[in-house]
Amino acid sequence: MKIYWIAGEPSGDVQAAAVAEALQARQPSIEQRGWGGPQLKASGITLDRDICSKPFMGFVEVVSRARTIARRFSDCKHDVMAFQPDVLVLVDYPGFNLRMAAWAKSQGIRVAYFIPPKIWAWKERRIEKLRQYCDAIFSILPFEQAWYKARGLDITYVGNPLAYKYKDKVAAGTRFVALLPGSRKQEIKRHLPVFYHFARLHPAIKFKVIRPAITEKFWPTIKVPENVEIYTGPIEEGLNEAIFAATCSGTASLEVALLKVPQVVVYKANSVSLRIAKVFVKVKYFSLPNLILNRPAITELLQKEVTPKRISTVYVESIRAASAVPYYEELVSALDDYSPGDKTAEELIDLVSSHQ
Repeated sequence: MKIYWIAGEPSGDVQAAAVAEALQARQPSIEQRGWGGPQLKASGITLDRDICSKPFMGFVEVVSRARTIARRFSDCKHDVMAFQPDVLVLVDYPGFNLRMAAWAKSQGIRVAYFIPPKIWAWKERRIEKLRQYCDAIFSILPFEQAWYKARGLDITYVGNPLAYKYKDKVAAGTRFVALLPGSRKQEIKRHLPVFYHFARLHPAIKFKVIRPAITEKFWPTIKVPENVEIYTGPIEEGLNEAIFAATCSGTASLEVALLKVPQVVVYKANSVSLRIAKVFVKVKYFSLPNLILNRPAITELLQKEVTPKRISTVYVESIRAASAVPYYEELVSALDDYSPGDKTAEELIDLVSSHQ
């Protein structure tokens, strides 16, 4: 059995690695290669290229790097064909992966999409590409299954890797305020100065920036406030004993919520990208916990709302209310806590077996 992976972002790299490990445990003779990042490599996969170190995000950022992306696409096709996999597993990263899905289908290669594009938010027309090019779709968000089914496409909810990973774990404490500015260069560049200013408003409080190791190579060289520590490593370790978190929207917001740390979720985008997104995006919320719960359980700050003063206000209100995470049980119940790595591995094995 031969599996080829394409995971182009740090969050997808982490979640794909869990599936790769589960596959290896069930099929010791399996061959796995791919394009991904350090987590897939650590899981034992032979990595043809690391594409997670400098992920692209936003309309302007993607367009400005069109030549690089086109070259990557050509190189990736070559690597897939050289390997001749039983299944090509695509992980999120839709701008690139949907093109790969179309190409792979034309070559007679089976395609599985793990963590499909968020077409319920925008670009719903992409559902036709998923319907046409994918042999199986595996979701980690519980509401997606019903959404797709209502549009005539059956997908499989395999559980959420973070709900499984953080089952019965608690990071909340009283020692410091956590700052999570994101994992992409553009996000960090926009959020970090605001977070540092927020820290300077509270000189007697200890703050800790939590960053993945992959960001060190493009970390901004700006002065760090005296009350701010920089931690490099896993969120769950860095967040231990945090009283509050200011979190860039993305997977991290769900991790913070599942570790029972109160938070404010923020996002500042390229202004042109944001204007375009506002025309097409259909969702009421942008943080994962709020999307899953379908209500504003967590305060969200977008674009001009992302200021040191606004973040500070939410922080002070949280401290005064001595609030924990009142939505925690509801969130866990919505996600379930079985292993998505195991479930997805089983589905992939069945997919290959059914075509042999």
